[in-house]
Amino acid sequence: MTEMRSEEHPTPVNYPVELYEVIRVIRKVPLLLEEHLNRLYQSARLADVHHLPGPVALEEKVVSFLRNSEVTEGNIRLSLTVQSEEDSPEPVLTFIPHRYPKEKEYEDGVWLRTLMAQRELPNAKIYRPVLRQRTDEIIAEGKYYEVLLVNHEGYITEGSRSNVFFVKGNRLYTPPMQQVLPGITRKVILRLCIENDILISEEPVKLSELDTFDAAFISGTSVKVLPVSRVDDHQFDHVNMFVRRIARLYDEQIASYIRNKIMP
Repeated sequence: MTEMRSEEHPTPVNYPVELYEVIRVIRKVPLLLEEHLNRLYQSARLADVHHLPGPVALEEKVVSFLRNSEVTEGNIRLSLTVQSEEDSPEPVLTFIPHRYPKEKEYEDGVWLRTLMAQRELPNAKIYRPVLRQRTDEIIAEGKYYEVLLVNHEGYITEGSRSNVFFVKGNRLYTPPMQQVLPGITRKVILRLCIENDILISEEPVKLSELDTFDAAFISGTSVKVLPVSRVDDHQFDHVNMFVRRIARLYDEQIASYIRNKIMP
């Protein structure tokens, strides 16, 4: 069973609604916290959810949670479950299991599988148990690292928990923001491309045209920039220089962010 939506007539979101963000923590620093909170409020607006705590209160809640925890590295889940239109939800914070790619996966690239499915309100980060269960089952089989969603028109949109980029020649391609969850890592990558004169196009990528691309990678909170060696039966250059350059630029950006946050 998959979750489908029509571009012209989106399916309304029914209560309860669970809004959430997964934030990576390094040296007790919640990476790109400001961007995560901005997306949380954007998700709330798209889902027509009101009465959330303010951004200052949420940021203080996250910082206090980390200060009082003995854990210095990992992923935290910030969630707000809204039961009704007038509900004022309390934020819930918890460390959650994570799986960061191994060094060999960064070196050799990973395998992905496609699935005909798409999310309702793709720009909103809302927990959807049916689709998550299906993609988790595929990943649990052990052969594929991630699942790419393909909409009813045959276009690749995003991963179940990541965004996806493709390389053709000297240009990057990624599905447009209207079709995907606007990932925080994706946003940073787009900015880094502009700052470093890397050509990039936001346009639909058709599944049937995968053979026209040279390389691919996925991006996300846990994976950062992870090269892809195969999607279904399509093989890609996992040592592509553009992919490696973007991974290096992103790592440098994160290192700079951490330095600025822990300086006295």
